[in-house]
Amino acid sequence: MRKLKAIILLLIAFATQVVAQSPVYLCAGTSHNFGVPYTMGSSYNWQVQGNTSIATITSGNGTEHIIMDLNNSGVFQLLVEEIDVNGCSGYDSVLVEVHALPNPNIYALGPISFCEGDSVLLQVDSSYSSQIWNNGSTAITTYADTSGGYFINVTDINGCSNTSNSINVNVSSKPVANFIVDGVCVNTPSMFVNTSTVNIGNIANSIWYLGNGEVVNGDSLLYTYTNAGDYFTQLYVTSDGGCVDSIGKSYTIFNNPKADFIYTPFTVSTLQPEMNFVTITPNYTSVFWDFDDTTFSTLPNPIYEFEQAGVYDVWLTVTDSNQCMDSVMHRITMYYDFVLHVPTAFTPNGDGDNDTFGPNGLRMEHYKEYAFYIYNQWGERIFETEDVNEWWTGADFPAEVYSWVLIITDELGAVRKKNGLVTLIK
Repeated sequence: MRKLKAIILLLIAFATQVVAQSPVYLCAGTSHNFGVPYTMGSSYNWQVQGNTSIATITSGNGTEHIIMDLNNSGVFQLLVEEIDVNGCSGYDSVLVEVHALPNPNIYALGPISFCEGDSVLLQVDSSYSSQIWNNGSTAITTYADTSGGYFINVTDINGCSNTSNSINVNVSSKPVANFIVDGVCVNTPSMFVNTSTVNIGNIANSIWYLGNGEVVNGDSLLYTYTNAGDYFTQLYVTSDGGCVDSIGKSYTIFNNPKADFIYTPFTVSTLQPEMNFVTITPNYTSVFWDFDDTTFSTLPNPIYEFEQAGVYDVWLTVTDSNQCMDSVMHRITMYYDFVLHVPTAFTPNGDGDNDTFGPNGLRMEHYKEYAFYIYNQWGERIFETEDVNEWWTGADFPAEVYSWVLIITDELGAVRKKNGLVTLIK
């Protein structure tokens, strides 16, 4: 059997031709291709010589091209035997040195859970020929300021690459503290409205420092200042992620205006019901009158007529430019004018003219009580009624002079009494 003219075969590793016996440097944990130029009709027998645990032929043995798994670091010789169509054999080999993969480890120089706006420094445990973090940084350290997993891929001096462990960073949204103050008047509740926000999560806690030594926990709140002056209130809010923000605002608590009014005349009655009201509050911007009879006015100096006798609590509410308010009440009495017309004579003759006798008066239908009596000359009561619409007819009574008595309780509860004489004419 004729020997092969050339016993040196070309081995291909990493798709690169190398001369036989030239050392090849590879990395453990990877798969690699090895091959020789193909000769028609030849078969190829590949063998790992040395420590067979370093590498394993996984496919292609018997052909000019194989795939090998590189399991561990170490040195082995890869031998290939070519048997041509004539049964002649030729050999070639290559020395392969397998390097262990680098084992980078990263660690955090600080807490990995923090609030938006902060960061944590991550560092790899050693220096390598090159490295790149998954956030694009190529230094041995990197700052992590957003939520996610961080790792690094390194390459050592042997050209072997590996990826580090991963560190999960949790960044919680930071709240934005804010509030508004509605109502800045002394002795009147001020509404502190919490308008703080947070992008992700909720506001879990709110603490108010009200500028006068008072500290209050709560979302929105009502608070009454008893002294006018300038105040600086601070609000601290904490999200459910434990992040904190604060804000402080200055504002002034103003004194309330002093509501007051005068009125003329001092008293009114059913005959003279008109009254003039005049606002005497300084520096007001608006007024509101309540006349205690479902009637209201926004005129500064209204003129008003009461319709019914009675006692009225008239209220004036004034508002100033700071929206501070005050109210005052004066009690007004509208008296009943006891106005009556009682005839001095009547003629009960059935002619339809002046046939009955009784009083006529203003607003008699509003009397609370009514009693009308007729007496003869001997003082005997000959007629009585409690009905304002019932009059004495005088029937069957002789023509003479009679006396009468009228007793009422008016609209204000006052008892009024009148009496007189009447002549019955026949």
